[in-house]
Amino acid sequence: MATFTPTQCRSLVYRYFLVEGWLPRGTTAQNWRDLTIRRMQIDDPPLPSDQDLQKRRIALDLQNLFFVLGGELESPIDQLRDGTLTLGELAQWCCGHQT
Repeated sequence: MATFTPTQCRSLVYRYFLVEGWLPRGTTAQNWRDLTIRRMQIDDPPLPSDQDLQKRRIALDLQNLFFVLGGELESPIDQLRDGTLTLGELAQWCCGHQT
């Protein structure tokens, strides 16, 4: 299995959120790392039957991207539940939690 560098992990996280349309208006390549999960309004408002539906989807998508590129990633679901988590911190977490 491949292990990705911090730059590669940042690029993967940025590209995922950009392509999937999660980045709010005004987001740039310079400020995306400062965006929080809360600011992106993921699971806001939550579904009564599944409060983490979108977060679980994002976690699975990120794991899948690592896998397709030859890597392996622990599930980031617990990190995504923290509304104060920034995308920069998520990218660092992904880099440190490859298996």
